Amino acid sequence: MASKASPGNLRESSATALLYFLFASTGATIVIPGTLLPSLLLRWSLNDAQAGLLFFCFFVGSSAGALLSRGRLSWSIVRGTILTAAGIALLSLASRLGAFAAMLLFGAGLGISMTSVSLFQSRRRPDIRVAEMTRLNLIWAVGAVSGPALLLHGVARWNLNVVLWAAAAEFLLCAAIAIITLPSSEPPRPDAALPMEQMSLREAPWKLLAMVPLATGLEAGIGAWLAAYSRREGMLLAATLSTVTCFWLGLLLSRLVQSIPGFAARFQRDTLRLSPVLMIAGTALLLVLAHNQLAVAAGALLAGLGVGPLYPLILGLVLDRGEARNLVFLAGGVGSSTLPLLTGILSDRTGSLTIGLTLPLAASIAMALLAIDATRLRQTERSDHTN
Repeated sequence: MASKASPGNLRESSATALLYFLFASTGATIVIPGTLLPSLLLRWSLNDAQAGLLFFCFFVGSSAGALLSRGRLSWSIVRGTILTAAGIALLSLASRLGAFAAMLLFGAGLGISMTSVSLFQSRRRPDIRVAEMTRLNLIWAVGAVSGPALLLHGVARWNLNVVLWAAAAEFLLCAAIAIITLPSSEPPRPDAALPMEQMSLREAPWKLLAMVPLATGLEAGIGAWLAAYSRREGMLLAATLSTVTCFWLGLLLSRLVQSIPGFAARFQRDTLRLSPVLMIAGTALLLVLAHNQLAVAAGALLAGLGVGPLYPLILGLVLDRGEARNLVFLAGGVGSSTLPLLTGILSDRTGSLTIGLTLPLAASIAMALLAIDATRLRQTERSDHTN
């Protein structure tokens, strides 16, 4: 006879379902600044440099959130969801100056939420950490793919404020459920003897860590500016939506393939080397054939396919060595905050968003060079372990 589910197992299942739903929600809402950028720029009369600063505040908040994800992770998740709801709600009320503070709070809430959920699941499932990080980021990508369509159609049918308040309400609901569900499921802290728990900064895997800000920066930079780029190239709403969706769909598909059991472990080296090449091809296609809607959509898809597997793979590899005071999450936040800002500044100075987007192309090339070096390092470590 099948045994009845115990209350403990039901609590664990409820906690997992909530965490996956929350992570998908962070994916759907992290695209708000980029997807709604044309509406936000119009509301606050911002130029490209100021828009870049807006993204900078958002992702600086996300970086700060990575550092603030401490203590009991269950309560850290609750804190993050409440701050996210507050930040989104303030976007609908903020003045031009207040918009930057609202973006900072919004980013901090998402940073705390995403980091805390990642650490929570990393500690609960240490034996399958890389696979779990891939699974989480796959679910996040599902949210990111759904987000642009929901946001743009919501704004077109109702208005910007309704969409923002609905997103804020969703996170408040998640916070309420988390208060009930998560405290009893708190995972234990990792053993203090884990290498990176007591490892000096000099001994950290810097070649892998150097790839983290490039991966998150490319994801944030292209995702943030793609809608504005499409509109400025004369595309209508449907074409803009298709282009943005293609980028997040590529990201989703690559993470779906990566989540196949055994795939991530078996093809780590190939993934690290091939993904930057796809990003280079996709970004180049966006820039060279900017007036061709099909080419832009194909470039967005290639860029998404390329960038998708990198962050969860590198994150899992680093966390296998220990949490290192959330260093990997901080590195990710640095990239997410810097590349969109620099893209906006270059675009404003040159008067061309096309020129601004050469920065993601340069970052893709740098990632390809680092990937070659990092895979050599991984091969050396495996040889030393075997011997």
